[in-house]
Amino acid sequence: MAAEYSDFLQFSGLTPETLEQRPLESPQADLGDFTDVAGVFIGGSPFTITQPYESLWQEEISRKLSAFVAAQAASGEIPVFSACYGASMLAHYLGGSVDSTYSESAGTSLVRLTDAGRDDPIVSALPDEFTVLTGHKDSVITLPPGATLLGTNEACPVQLYRLGDVVWTSQFHPEMDSAAITRRLGFYEAEGYCDPAELEQTYASFHGADTAAVNGLLQRFVEFCQQR
Repeated sequence: MAAEYSDFLQFSGLTPETLEQRPLESPQADLGDFTDVAGVFIGGSPFTITQPYESLWQEEISRKLSAFVAAQAASGEIPVFSACYGASMLAHYLGGSVDSTYSESAGTSLVRLTDAGRDDPIVSALPDEFTVLTGHKDSVITLPPGATLLGTNEACPVQLYRLGDVVWTSQFHPEMDSAAITRRLGFYEAEGYCDPAELEQTYASFHGADTAAVNGLLQRFVEFCQQR
């Protein structure tokens, strides 16, 4: 969690005083009070829909988060940006569908904006095509009701979508560059996100990946929250 928090700090432009981390480490964990909160990031986790990590913990936390996000999408009160697991979690719990058809091993991918993405208040700042870092077992097959597809490619057609007007979720990791994914994949080498026999090639594939455009998406989200 410390590595992920550091990555969000780096690319959001926030400081430890303005970005509070709330680990949800048990089924009983509470999301906390959101008074005076301008926006929310939901980071990754060991959870997956298609291969549940720990049934009670995953189910309780996923339902709490999905209910919170659904409420924000409906009310427009607090903007939310969710990365990786959030894409499948929100689809699964809010009326879409998820399976492993378009899972991706850890690596780089080129994502294209949709027409809706080009008109989106934060995503429109991205170029039409941009490099991202991925690594996921789940893939969204059907978007939940009210969702708008913003980014896509052949490897995984649902890469980025919006719920309502203030909730965004990406299948990729906008908070990571090549150094960050190299550091964080080290915690998951044996968890099925890459072929253990090809670790050297996997790490080599990150070198030189230009993720500057998508890394800027987090700061654009922060600006959106601050300008409301």
